[in-house]
This record gives sequence, C-alpha cells and structure tokens, in this order.
Amino acid sequence: MKRNWVFVFLLACVLTVVAACSEADAEGDGKETQKKVTLKFAVPQPETHNMNREVFQPFMEKVKELTDGQVDFEFYPAEQLGKIDDLFILAGDGVTDIAFYYPTYHTSQMPINSALIQMPGLYASSYEGSMAMHSLMKEDPILETDFLNNNVRPIFYYAAQSSELFTKEKEVRVPEDLKNKKMRVSGKVGNKMTAELGATPINITLAEMYEGFERGVFDIVNLNTASMNDYGMSELIGYGTAGVMTGGNGGGLVINEKTFQSLPENVQEAIIQVGDELVESNAKFYDEYAASLAAEWKEAGIVLHELTEEEQAKWQQFYDEIEADLLKEVNHADVEPAIEAFRAEVQKYN
Repeated sequence: MKRNWVFVFLLACVLTVVAACSEADAEGDGKETQKKVTLKFAVPQPETHNMNREVFQPFMEKVKELTDGQVDFEFYPAEQLGKIDDLFILAGDGVTDIAFYYPTYHTSQMPINSALIQMPGLYASSYEGSMAMHSLMKEDPILETDFLNNNVRPIFYYAAQSSELFTKEKEVRVPEDLKNKKMRVSGKVGNKMTAELGATPINITLAEMYEGFERGVFDIVNLNTASMNDYGMSELIGYGTAGVMTGGNGGGLVINEKTFQSLPENVQEAIIQVGDELVESNAKFYDEYAASLAAEWKEAGIVLHELTEEEQAKWQQFYDEIEADLLKEVNHADVEPAIEAFRAEVQKYN
C-alpha cells in the first residue's frame, strides 16, 4: 500500500513538471511573437508635405495600433538618411528598412515600372493609376523584376493624376497646337513625346519651374494639377486642359525583403494591410484635392478645356504611335504585356 502511494506521488510530480514546462514554452512563444520591432523609415518629403499627413504618419500609427505597440519606427523625413534618388538603393542594402522611391530615378533597376507609369494615355485619375499599379506590383513579373531582384518588397504605391498642359495665353486643344512651342517636361518619355509633337523639351527642376515659366523660358507646363498648385504655378496660367493625359508619375514605399521575412507573421500582415488601405485613401484624397483646385481655378477665370471626342481621338492616335516607338527602345520583354495588364486593371477602377 505504501509502495502504491509513493508511485502516485512520483507520478503527480512528473505531471506537474511537464505541465510547468509546457506553460513556460507557451509563454516563451508568446514573448517571441510579441518581441519589440523598431523599423527605420526614410522619405524625401518634408514633414509639411501632404504625403506625410496622408500616408507616412497614418502608416506608422496604424501599424503600431494593429500590433499593440509591438512595432516602433525611427522616422527620417526630408532626405535625412539619404538623397531622393538613393533611398531605393539604401532600402535594398538594409541601411533603412522602409523607404519612399520614385521609379523614374531607377530605370535600370525598375525597367517595367519606370517605363509603364510615364506612358501617355493610360490612366486619368490618381485612383485609377494607384490602384492598378499597386495591384500589379503584388505579382510577377513586376514583383520579381522591379522589387525582389533589388532586395525590396512593395507595400504602398501612389500615382499622381496624369499630367495636363497649361499655358499663359494660348489654349491647347490638339497635338498640332504644340508645334514650335517650348514645353517643360521630365523623363525620357516626356522628352520623346515633346520632340515628336514638334516642340522643344525644356528640362529644368521643379524648384526652377516657376521662375522659368514667369520669364518665358518655356511656353507650356506639362504637369498634374496638384503639383501645379504646390509650386504656385496656378498664379501664372490662363489656360489648361482636362483629358489630354500626357502620362503620369508615381512613387511608393518599399521594405527591405530580408527585414520583412524576419518579422513575425502578425507584423508582416499589419504592414501589408495598412499599405493596401492607404493606397486607396491617399488616391481618393488627391483626386478630391485636384477637383477642388480645378473648381477654384475656374472661379478665378482660368479656362480648363475639356476635350471633345474628336480631339481625344487625335491625342490617342498620337499616343499609340509614341507607345509603339517607345516599346521598340525598351529592352525588356515584359514591358508590353505589363502595359496591357495595366490597361485592364485601370478599367476595374474607372
């Protein structure tokens, strides 16, 4: 009887130890999942920029909220961690974990994205461009070619409204109206398009644009509505177009791929979720912003000409020719199918 009692006692001790070890393991797993994460976040925009208010700050706050404070950020605005054209590379090298980039600064590293977003006539609104591109970036060939090959993963994209044409005194309606004019443009596509129109491309920085236009260095501004207002150009114009869609520009946020794969699954999910949500909310904000500016300009006497169907057809014919020429020059087989996929995505958000 005594022997049985001893056996029961020992068995109870063993079960208690096993239970305690299991509980400790569970607690350990929980602590590992809740391990604090601090991510470096570098952007070129100053803290006064709309993107800081509409994207960067909400991104950090929402990720912190979804992870119950598990994630924190070291935020470096205004090129504090690197110049605008270096941040994409710095993210790939792991100098920063998250960074804002512009594909037009990285044509060799991002052959598909940089060529696609500048093509004229593909999309009109920020919502169309942003949602379509963000969707395509989640899958190959863009995901692998433009991002993973550079050791980064896309988490947010912003496409500016497609650019329009603004002048001081003479209205633009059809491609022929640009012949022998001087137009401020940027990028390879803008230069080629301008030259094919019989105009002279003028490449000056955004910072120099106001003074150049005021002094008559160029006759036409090729830019989106929001940027026109941000740089004070609306003070100088008398006419603009609505529907010419001479091509867009965009940028986004990437995270270092090694960093991303090292994060707990719940943090990965939070980052992707918040990026998706902000693509849509930011695009809607910029479209509403552009619409309000257009209304203000019209009230101030600026004429914004909406193209007739005949005028639209002339521009589209010209864009088709430009696209065919550009595709011959782009040395990447995936660009043309990506353009067609982009067109199909735009239709979903039209």
